[in-house]
Amino acid sequence: MKIFLSAVEGNTAKKAIDEIISSGIKLHYNLMSYYYIAKSKFYENAVHIRDNSELIMIDSGAHSFQFGAKVNWLEYTQRYAEFIKQFDRPNVVGYFEMDIDNIIGYEKVLELRKILENVSDKIIPVWHPPRGINNYEEMCKKYHGKIIAIGGFRGTDIKDHQYIMFLKVAKKYNCKVHCLGMTRTKILDKVPFDYTDSSTWLTQANFGNVYYGKGKFPKARGDEKQRQFKFNYMQGMKKQEYYYKKWKRICND
Repeated sequence: MKIFLSAVEGNTAKKAIDEIISSGIKLHYNLMSYYYIAKSKFYENAVHIRDNSELIMIDSGAHSFQFGAKVNWLEYTQRYAEFIKQFDRPNVVGYFEMDIDNIIGYEKVLELRKILENVSDKIIPVWHPPRGINNYEEMCKKYHGKIIAIGGFRGTDIKDHQYIMFLKVAKKYNCKVHCLGMTRTKILDKVPFDYTDSSTWLTQANFGNVYYGKGKFPKARGDEKQRQFKFNYMQGMKKQEYYYKKWKRICND
């Protein structure tokens, strides 16, 4: 299992992450959003993180602004495709599709997926419940040997006890499964996803929380903030290492 730490491309924790890289530590697995990378002020951050990470994933960013936003999704997808061509490197393992079924419908999502697949064979389809369980198995069959994604947010998409069943179907077709937004330990301890991601390390720090163990979250203020970001990110790396070792044999990766 490889847990990707997300929300790393912005300026909030840039200094902290730069310090980690400058100290000679190779970052493990990071997930970044095209929506933010497309803003020129963050592009260099993204390149720096890409070039100093073992593995990278890129989210389309569509959900960052889809609610109430007036967006030309075709043009956005075309720009995303051009970005993929320029940004891609061997350590970028996948680019998530434009899974905005609730906005434009599944048929249009398939059209946008095709645009992305015309420039890369690393596009990750994301299954949502309205597509139906039969569609999930069809997706796994079509993307045999590749990465597919399911939702991992509490109270949405899939119930906790159902994840194992979804993994069994995917493994039937030799697919790797990425569970979006999943870092709940009670699930990670039982379900051997190939990949997951979370921005918890950053959100905790933004609220001034640093985890020192035994459930204590002392508040950080002022100049302590960057030390806090660094500490939390390093804790995230420890979690990455723990679950990679725990599930290495089963995930075969």
